[in-house]
Amino acid sequence: MKQKNKIQNLTTKTKKQDIIKQFIDLHYRLTYVIDEFDFKFIYKKVDYPSSFVGFFTRAGSLYEKEEEKGIAHLIEHSVFRGSKNYPSDIPKYINYLGGYTNAYTSYDQTVYYIKLPTYNLDKGLDVLIDMVLNPLFKEEDVNSEKNIIFHEINMRDDEPMVVLFEETMKKIYPSSPIKDPIIGYKETLEKITTKEIREFFEYYQSPNNSFFVIVSNKELDEIKDLIKKSIENKKIKTTKKDLNKVNYKIEDIPKKELEIKGNVNKVYLLVSYYCPTSIETYKEIEEVYYLNIICSMLGGSNYSILNRVLKNELKLADAVSFEYYTTNEIPGIIYFSAITDENKINNLLEKYNEIINEPNQYLDSNYFEVIKENSLSSNFWTFESPASQGMLIGSSELFKTYKEAYEYINKLNKIKFQDLFDIAHKYIINKNPFISKYIPQK
Repeated sequence: MKQKNKIQNLTTKTKKQDIIKQFIDLHYRLTYVIDEFDFKFIYKKVDYPSSFVGFFTRAGSLYEKEEEKGIAHLIEHSVFRGSKNYPSDIPKYINYLGGYTNAYTSYDQTVYYIKLPTYNLDKGLDVLIDMVLNPLFKEEDVNSEKNIIFHEINMRDDEPMVVLFEETMKKIYPSSPIKDPIIGYKETLEKITTKEIREFFEYYQSPNNSFFVIVSNKELDEIKDLIKKSIENKKIKTTKKDLNKVNYKIEDIPKKELEIKGNVNKVYLLVSYYCPTSIETYKEIEEVYYLNIICSMLGGSNYSILNRVLKNELKLADAVSFEYYTTNEIPGIIYFSAITDENKINNLLEKYNEIINEPNQYLDSNYFEVIKENSLSSNFWTFESPASQGMLIGSSELFKTYKEAYEYINKLNKIKFQDLFDIAHKYIINKNPFISKYIPQK
């Protein structure tokens, strides 16, 4: 009977590997790199009536000078105010096309994207190319966006966990640019000029740092014609401005505690550990891929270990999570977060340490297989929409190659249960974390 089960398991694994290989091969065949223009375009052909166009640049807040903190995020806001051929309210025009546009800025990237019906793809592509390569940056528009960001900064003070996270980063990595919030500071934003904005924006206009992604159901030749038409109608400015090397000092997580007092009713807790960069590998697989599964097992859902024990069974916390944040160039943190009452904080930490430092008592291979299957399934579902495919392809190309968007599934499938313990012992188990609390002011 055991032999029969082994054969069945082997057959199932073989079928899964074959399916994954067929899946990857299919998406390779449908992906094209168009490099006959100044900027690289990556085109993914799909069978959907909607399309995605995105502009991806490696320029993020890591590359800001001390006196211009927040400039990358300010640029993200200001670009939508108008460009050479679309001088006002770009989101409104995209809405007329039946589409949606947005953007985001992080430490090591900025992304602008448009989702719209394929019959308006030509117009959407034309708008995106113009807005990211020919922005106006009028002073009155920039000042208006500054005021919006000032309001966002003030609102963040009402989010205790955000305040605690930012103060924790400053203490853990005092000499790293990751210590500064992406949104910036009011005192630096007030002094930023349109001249400084244009200078920083040259990072975006460099083909060395930036590229476009298109996901649609059109034929490749049609896509090339659309790109050519959009680019030929404009005087596109390009630069050769490479991103500066990020200078930082490698630091160990300090064996300290941080306590903030404020107008809160609960205790907000962070337990932080060193996190590797997103490109460091173990057994030829990125370490953050293992961390994805570890985080899911510990705090990814209401059924995760920390949620089940600390929140649901022992009632020691109102909310818990286990996550990580890092970048391609510099390390970040792995962190446990919780919201609890003052009279429960010591018991919460004691039980948390027991779970995290003796994981064999709480984690088993069956649960690991469930989490891995859910992760694989979630990744397959990513390919159910042009927008999610476009974002995945773009984020993969930013730091490695678009192929990682497909190979990730294969790597995830290769991860073994014991591998997780190897990574956990390296970064989490029996390590000395940095503990920070935001507690009520008495």
